[in-house]
Amino acid sequence: MKLFEGRTAMVTGAGKNMGKEIALSFSKNGANVIVCDYNEEAAKETAEEIRALGVEAMLAVCDVRDREKIFAYVAEAVERFGKVDYLVNNAGGSAGLLKKLTRFVDAEQSTLDFVIDTNLKGAMHCAQAVLPSMIKQRYGKIINISSIAAVCGLYDRVDYAAAKAGMIGMVKALAMEVGEYNICVNAISPGAIERDGKRGTHMTYMGENGMGGTTKDIADTVLFLAYQDYITGENIIVDGGRSLGPSHR
Repeated sequence: MKLFEGRTAMVTGAGKNMGKEIALSFSKNGANVIVCDYNEEAAKETAEEIRALGVEAMLAVCDVRDREKIFAYVAEAVERFGKVDYLVNNAGGSAGLLKKLTRFVDAEQSTLDFVIDTNLKGAMHCAQAVLPSMIKQRYGKIINISSIAAVCGLYDRVDYAAAKAGMIGMVKALAMEVGEYNICVNAISPGAIERDGKRGTHMTYMGENGMGGTTKDIADTVLFLAYQDYITGENIIVDGGRSLGPSHR
């Protein structure tokens, strides 16, 4: 029997990069997956790869800022699978997605709203949507993908750092509320992770030339948190030691 056979996982931002790797990792271990992404083409591609592994994939094509659609898709998933066991709040991004990275003093209100709503409020929408099912079955795992920006800041991304820090605060408070239902709530804060298969050179204390991490590094950490039953309210930093401080070399 596979690790998550008979379980259902919802992964946001599952069309590419970390989200796709996480979704595929769940499916390789037997879970059915709700593939949530605003990019329909990317979501369909991920879903096809999941189905090829012999499990079910349900498309949820929407922006996590759209609360009404998120709740509708979760209701559909519960109707189809009977429950949602795991939620991975991976969807997010900085003002760079809008090509509007600036100093905080110059940030436009619409940009601040986009970053906060996509990262923090989107995670809240998804968590509120899946919690009734988890509470009813007295089991569940919610995993927020935060960032080392939340831990040590990031230049020209004050709004992003604040939103990601909010995701960690959400984890700690929500873990207190739902622990009595055997629901674990945790966060993962990645450092520099490959995008579109490309790994950049970054300041870390691991490996040659300070190479950034892989999407598998994050997916493996997600599966660890999904499997265990006694870690909650925590933030696991996966950054090759980047947040330790400047290198002496």
